[in-house]
Amino acid sequence: MPRERGKLKHLFSPITIKTMELKNRIVMPAMGTLSANLDSTISERQVDYYEAQASGGVGLVVVEVAEVHPSSAFMMLVGIHDDKFIPGLTVLADRVHAAGAKIAIQLHHPGRQFAAVEGRSPWAPSAVPCPCPLCQDMPHVMTIAEIKEVVDAFAQGARRAKEAGFDAVEIHGAHGYLLAQFMSAYVNRRTDRYGGDIRSRMRFPLEVVEAVRGKVGPDYPILFRVSGEERVPGGRELTEVVATAPMLVDAGVDCFSVSTGVYINLFTHLLAPMEISKGLNVYAAEAIKKAVDVPVMVAGRLNDPIIAESVIAQGKADLVAIGRGLLADPELPKKAAAGQFEDIRWCIACNYCVQNLMTAASLRCVVNPEVGRGREFAITPAPKAKKVLVVGGGPAGMEAARVAALRGHWVTLYEKEPELGGQFRLASIPPQKQEIVPAIKYFSRALEKAGVKVMLGQEVTASLVDKLKPEAVVVATGGTPLIPNIPGARAENVVTAWDVLAGKAATGKKVVVAGGGMVGCETAEFLAEYGKEVTIVEMLPELARDAIIGRKLLLAKRLAELGVNGITSATIKAFIADGVIITRNGKEEVTSGMDTIVLAMGVAPARKLAEEIKDKVSELYVIGDAEKPATAFEAFAAGAEVGRKI
Repeated sequence: MPRERGKLKHLFSPITIKTMELKNRIVMPAMGTLSANLDSTISERQVDYYEAQASGGVGLVVVEVAEVHPSSAFMMLVGIHDDKFIPGLTVLADRVHAAGAKIAIQLHHPGRQFAAVEGRSPWAPSAVPCPCPLCQDMPHVMTIAEIKEVVDAFAQGARRAKEAGFDAVEIHGAHGYLLAQFMSAYVNRRTDRYGGDIRSRMRFPLEVVEAVRGKVGPDYPILFRVSGEERVPGGRELTEVVATAPMLVDAGVDCFSVSTGVYINLFTHLLAPMEISKGLNVYAAEAIKKAVDVPVMVAGRLNDPIIAESVIAQGKADLVAIGRGLLADPELPKKAAAGQFEDIRWCIACNYCVQNLMTAASLRCVVNPEVGRGREFAITPAPKAKKVLVVGGGPAGMEAARVAALRGHWVTLYEKEPELGGQFRLASIPPQKQEIVPAIKYFSRALEKAGVKVMLGQEVTASLVDKLKPEAVVVATGGTPLIPNIPGARAENVVTAWDVLAGKAATGKKVVVAGGGMVGCETAEFLAEYGKEVTIVEMLPELARDAIIGRKLLLAKRLAELGVNGITSATIKAFIADGVIITRNGKEEVTSGMDTIVLAMGVAPARKLAEEIKDKVSELYVIGDAEKPATAFEAFAAGAEVGRKI
């Protein structure tokens, strides 16, 4: 299907779930932000965030997990286990409605997938701890009385949502959380009426749905999040999920929201990175849709509207849930409806958002520095328009130029290479990384639309700065490959990873990659796919330590399949004509018989221009790798901040 206007008639057709009519088939699914107030009430930051999502044209916003019971309540998670939460939830619902979308909230209890806090053990059907890296505490086995208590808690949470003005509730029965734990023989080892065969394991979730229905009445929409399969040995498989879906409909479910996975595959499939195929869960949604007569929603790398349209047009699902894609660009629905595909800021599925949330308790996006920063990161007109020179067309430079131009400055961007992108462009070359390319195209287009004058293939010198006479200069010249002070590092058989990826340097059949960070490992994979015999030498105890966790696991698997040899905890003492001399475990070793050595040992800031002009311009900013080695997120964020300062 060509990317033309007016071609997404299925995606942008209305649909009714029970009594709730949605203007289109795009749903923002529940995604944690960890930005509630410390007392679990809705924060102003959350209201701004969801309002922005609603303003972008999505049909339905599903608010992140709301804890229905004190046993799982935790600061910065949304609470719905007490009437005191209703006022804040009402404000949120009103603001989302005013922005043009319907709103639901996800009723949640994590069960064993919740770390013990304040002396509380997580609750679960059985004494089976979670094998994932995050939540390994031995759970408290729920009594019959506690099961009944939680059933009522779900019902009361639904009542509060309805009173707050929410259009629907979504019961979370997926991803290995409490309801899923009861449904799955992988976790549920009970011998009472809540364990054993399928009907017994379904008893608890069915009681929850029935109690919610009894509390909200016959016409209020109830959605149910379900894992089509759990992707673990002994876990729920698709055949069982399909068989039990009609039971849930009979109990009161009006729509299924389908994904797959549990926490043990959180970073590889539940939150699938760029290496995993788009629409990875469509097969499960299609199977469930054939078994029920209510709408079915599907999630899982469906941020491309063309693919989303195809899924609905083929009858494989009725709605699509776009999560990370709406973090990257909340206006994706509006742009897609208008056929403005080139203006969509594409999610690259790098999963930085996920990792950052897990480690820093803040929601961030590599390509959209505005996420989670709402009002304080708004683009406002500059007090005085200035002539701005941006040097370097990598992430930092592109974002600085874009933001500065949108604020009203006259901006010229110079890039010495014939294309924009900098290291971001090099990062798109290794296998499984092509998802980055649309993001680069977006920024190129955004610079044009913002009125930035882009000069490609031209290197900026101090004399050119004198000639241009800018009022402000942003030096985003990036870095250069670090050449270590090791004997033989400048020999003819030594090349850099950057030159290899850019096609500027060829290698022989047998290659040593010096440096086993992400750049080194991805370069090794790139070479191995072309039949090279590759050995990686890394001084740290593990390869790709700087990679995001799920992508690291997948990369390690691919390297093993390609036969790449990894030598860790090894220090390179010298580069020789046919290999390297290393020390490992206190002993010297020689890796010989190699044709080429590829350096991937870090980045050195390219600060020459900054030093030459620091006394010539009144307003000078040095950002990205030109300041210090930076991640893609740090580079984009630095550009965004400087663009707002000028």
